[in-house]
Amino acid sequence: MTTITPAVLEQNMLSAESTQKQAKELGQNDFMELMMAQLKNQDPMKPMDNGEFLGQMAQFSTVSGIEEMQVSMGALAETYASGQTLQSAQLVGQEVLVQNSNFELNEGEPVAGSFELEAASGDVKLDIADSAGNVVQQVNLGAFTSGRHIFNWDGLSSEGKALPPGKYSANVTFRQGDGYESATVMTTRVVDSVEFSATGETSLNTRQGDTLTMADIRQIRSAASIPTTQQ
Repeated sequence: MTTITPAVLEQNMLSAESTQKQAKELGQNDFMELMMAQLKNQDPMKPMDNGEFLGQMAQFSTVSGIEEMQVSMGALAETYASGQTLQSAQLVGQEVLVQNSNFELNEGEPVAGSFELEAASGDVKLDIADSAGNVVQQVNLGAFTSGRHIFNWDGLSSEGKALPPGKYSANVTFRQGDGYESATVMTTRVVDSVEFSATGETSLNTRQGDTLTMADIRQIRSAASIPTTQQ
């Protein structure tokens, strides 16, 4: 007498489900057999139009191509998500550059940032403002070519006094023609932790209290690359 264990029963059920699933799917060979049967059994007095025949073949090819493309895109998305997860995890403890003019001044630590000019200018100025919007320092940076450049601030006011730690902002302007235009300003953040959502999105939490995405990062910087003297 044959004994049917739960494991064997489960295996038989899975095999049956797989067979039923395959039976419901229409493969390329099945499609060609149906097409041949349709041609053999068509009315001789009203033969199938060539355009209709070609249309059915094109429709099947299109559906098959879309399914293959969906599989490829799914595999590509998984690969991209895995790479982004690995890259973002490596940013913990690193200093990154983001497009944001606000920054924190810590006691005894100079502040470094960057700015981007759309065109060369012979007169570039840096204004530092406190959290209330009051300008506490103005620096003539000089002439620069177009592109990205570094600026830094020693934390001193226009009178040469050390300013208290806190939140400040930087504004860089450059002369173009008869007036001044604002440059894009970027400041540094330190990545403190990384969060991964159920949908695969990555959030970077900074030591300064910001929440960033990978798209917000303009540059990854090391402490050795930060200048300590004013340009």
